[in-house]
Amino acid sequence: MKKIAKLSLITAVAIAGFTTSASADSLAEAFAASKVKGEIKSLYFQKEKETGANAKSSIWVNGGNLSLTTGSFYGLKAGVTFQTAHVGNIDDDAGNYAKDMDVSGSIMSEAYLAYTLANTTAKVGRQYISTPLVGGSGSRILKQSFEGIVLVNTDLPNTTLVAAYVDKYQNRTDGNGGTPEFNQVEDGAYTIYAKNNSIEDLTIQAQYAMIKGEGTTEDVKALYADASYKLSPLTIAFQTYQTDNGAATASDGTEYGIKVSTKIAGFTAAAAYTTTDDEAKVVAGLGSGADKIFTASPIAAGQYDADTDAYKIDLGYKFDMGLGLSASYTNWETGSNDDWSETNFTAKYKFNKNLSTKIMYSSFDNYSYDYRSRVYLSYKF
Repeated sequence: MKKIAKLSLITAVAIAGFTTSASADSLAEAFAASKVKGEIKSLYFQKEKETGANAKSSIWVNGGNLSLTTGSFYGLKAGVTFQTAHVGNIDDDAGNYAKDMDVSGSIMSEAYLAYTLANTTAKVGRQYISTPLVGGSGSRILKQSFEGIVLVNTDLPNTTLVAAYVDKYQNRTDGNGGTPEFNQVEDGAYTIYAKNNSIEDLTIQAQYAMIKGEGTTEDVKALYADASYKLSPLTIAFQTYQTDNGAATASDGTEYGIKVSTKIAGFTAAAAYTTTDDEAKVVAGLGSGADKIFTASPIAAGQYDADTDAYKIDLGYKFDMGLGLSASYTNWETGSNDDWSETNFTAKYKFNKNLSTKIMYSSFDNYSYDYRSRVYLSYKF
């Protein structure tokens, strides 16, 4: 299998549905039917703390992406995406943004062939992925990507099935101000995924992933499942992680969560609770987008340490003029009685179908920085 993936394949579970379209009669027609899309964006991040060295860090980065997808030639398509980033200003002696935002340069993050036959699509090469246990995050200037082989099938009614092998992963930076390489993921990763909504108002999804250990490194395994049921006006959801982090002892981690949410007109509200057992840290998955725990906070993200209880409350309202406001409070506590919290306020505004902005401000209790703020400006075409 690894020989097949010599293209430098990685965790490719592109769950984005593929649709069969009318095939072109020639390669020229397929290229003429190509679609181009892209984004120009500007991001500003800042961290502050009240005492200590390096009390303030900030970075401003500009960049974007450009994607081209060909038309279908007897079921065969090709795609490519380039990303670019350039630091406009940085004040970060502590190196807080070295691993996620301090990056200047350009990289080809997608380069794939996709072939569709009936209700099955095979996708090979560099590609974006979004599943519970394998997922790239686009919350920074560069979006994480993977290399691999992905099979997607929709033969069963109301069901999506995915099987994939991946062996390389592109992060957000190289840690030294440059663009990231596609680096090997141990001895490769395998995953299977299923999603079903055959029963009205009920959606169930489950995924298993294994990262093969290399040399003396043990395999890392993870099983994720969730179910959500719409009971108007409420939606009730349950989730669980059952994982093995590969440690020599105390390697089995378990998490359970419940979430209740509602949406009435422009108003949204949600409350969630999660708990992990006291044996081992739970494996969230591969990629920063693999962060599906119900109590993940907007900036600190999810907490997967052993013996952690967390709860989160969300409130939001979307106005007719394109403005959306939301607030959330997240608290998590470990068995050693360490207690953390994040209070977040977010404002989103859509100027038109192409141009939008998002502003986030968070305050923390018992965390590395007391205050954090982020500003996003995006133009999509």
